[in-house]
Amino acid sequence: MKKEDTKNEKIAEEKKGDLKEVQPQKRKRSKKFLLLYVALAAFVVYAAFTIINQSIEISDKKSELENINKQLEIVEIKSDYLKEIKNYKGKDLSEYMENIAREDLDYIKNGERIFVNVAGD
Repeated sequence: MKKEDTKNEKIAEEKKGDLKEVQPQKRKRSKKFLLLYVALAAFVVYAAFTIINQSIEISDKKSELENINKQLEIVEIKSDYLKEIKNYKGKDLSEYMENIAREDLDYIKNGERIFVNVAGD
């Protein structure tokens, strides 16, 4: 064992005397990391494009929904009006028909005169 101990001591002494300053070496980035960065950047661009595109589609669909809801309200009002007309009988029905004839069909009663204001007032 003495021979081994002396060898170890000699190696240790040589190491102490041979201290050198070691310059840090730049690590080369491998192509794998470069490919990873490129793939990550492409994914971020794709995700941003997708989010912007979907937000535009959502706003378009919201405006379309508003238009459909307005049309639905109009149809419901017309439906309620027609249900009310459906129940007209007698005098109410004749007044309704007379009103339609005068306003929509421009009919007049016998002996009735129509005056048109040409001045526009």
